[in-house]
Amino acid sequence: MLAMSSLAANVAATGTRQRSPESLRYYQSAVSMLRQRLADDAQRSGDAVIITLSNLCGFEAMSGNYDAVDMHTQGIRHVVNLRGGFDSLGFEGFLRTISVAWQTFYASRHSVWARVKSLIPKDGNFAYPEHPFDPGLCNIIAKFRPGLTDLALSGGLSHQMIVLISEIDNWERDIKNSLQQSDAYDLHGLSQNSRYVTLCGEFLHQPTLTLVEQLLILGMLGFCYSTDHTRATFWLSNAFLQLHCRYLNSVVIQVTERNAEFMTWVASVLAATFDPGSQPWALAFSLLKARPSQQDWRGNVNVSENFFWNESMSLRLSSKIGYLRQQDPQGQG
Repeated sequence: MLAMSSLAANVAATGTRQRSPESLRYYQSAVSMLRQRLADDAQRSGDAVIITLSNLCGFEAMSGNYDAVDMHTQGIRHVVNLRGGFDSLGFEGFLRTISVAWQTFYASRHSVWARVKSLIPKDGNFAYPEHPFDPGLCNIIAKFRPGLTDLALSGGLSHQMIVLISEIDNWERDIKNSLQQSDAYDLHGLSQNSRYVTLCGEFLHQPTLTLVEQLLILGMLGFCYSTDHTRATFWLSNAFLQLHCRYLNSVVIQVTERNAEFMTWVASVLAATFDPGSQPWALAFSLLKARPSQQDWRGNVNVSENFFWNESMSLRLSSKIGYLRQQDPQGQG
């Protein structure tokens, strides 16, 4: 936990995933204690081992060392098997939740890994199209919602980011078609929610993303969360998003007439998705307040419908209007 806290503080302060000497020292202490427990027959399958492995997974995931995440996740799986399955774990379901979450993360990451390698350049340098755009790229952009079309045509998004938008856009259409053909409102079963949350997360970890692209990823993540009634992917990635938004809260974000609709959508997604008082909520409120002209929540929803948006997000946003009014009686209610 101390290693995670130290690393988290560094991420929040710098926006990078660089490990500090302090966090490494705590990490090594945790590994040493884990080895002692694993050497003891009475402790090797205990709750403390699962908790330690889970924290080590979190530390490695936050710092981008996924090979180590895989190793610790396999350790969790082994301990769970020794205990007789997920339902045999303690802490009133807490250990079951985190164990399932890391197994889900493992499966999701490996399912998208080939796509990640094809989308994200090894050197981290994304390719930005210049006008006139390639006809094939224009055909992709033409299918987007109006707000996303304008954003893509601005030249501020990389070719890879445009492809990611296209994949999520196609996925959204598949969801709508599935719902029209079925009475069962089970979006988690119908969608590849975990896959796209993981893919967006991989993009967000890239240090070369522009500020606009980082905000775009946050908006798309919020949309992906809204389609998952289990909230499994949300709870697994929430900690990193809190830290990233804390970092974004420390930088200057210019909100102008030109980008006001995009910023309104990002802010509305964050407000709908996260709890009042959280770092994403603070970022949402600052973006809304910085707009040249204010509008009520219904106006925000109308704007957001030009991007990725659905009815569940409207309902969540409307349930928080009271909090927005308390913070800004004149602007957001």
